[in-house]
Amino acid sequence: MKRPVTLWILIFWLGFLALGGLYGGIAMLLDPSGGSLGMAGVLPLLPVANYVLPGLFLLVIMGLLPLLLIYGLLARPNWTWLESMLRQTKYHWAWTGTVVLGAALAIWLLVEGILIGFKWTIQYVTAVNGLFIVLFVFLPSVRKFYKN
Repeated sequence: MKRPVTLWILIFWLGFLALGGLYGGIAMLLDPSGGSLGMAGVLPLLPVANYVLPGLFLLVIMGLLPLLLIYGLLARPNWTWLESMLRQTKYHWAWTGTVVLGAALAIWLLVEGILIGFKWTIQYVTAVNGLFIVLFVFLPSVRKFYKN
């Protein structure tokens, strides 16, 4: 079965998220004060002493995980240990993981908005990115392609 065009658009948005997650995560880990990102003044509003934990979250969940999901969506490897955990979804693990990532991104932005407000351009860009990920993963052509 040929990959639908809408899948390639989903791959683009996952890649865009990965680039942002890798950049933000690495920047926060290299400078835990947040100064290099202009975020040092926000730190007192957060329940953490520095940006190490948010940096790790961005690096792993918003940076590396989308890359793994892109691989899974394109190569469609049959990893039985993942498939067995997600059997009830009736979709390939990479499709299910993309749905979960979209939900995690929404929760991350919600918590971020509560803690520090929603006033930076990157927050809006990330929100639109997440919206497109959720929109494209649920399109019938993409769902059909990954249905087990």
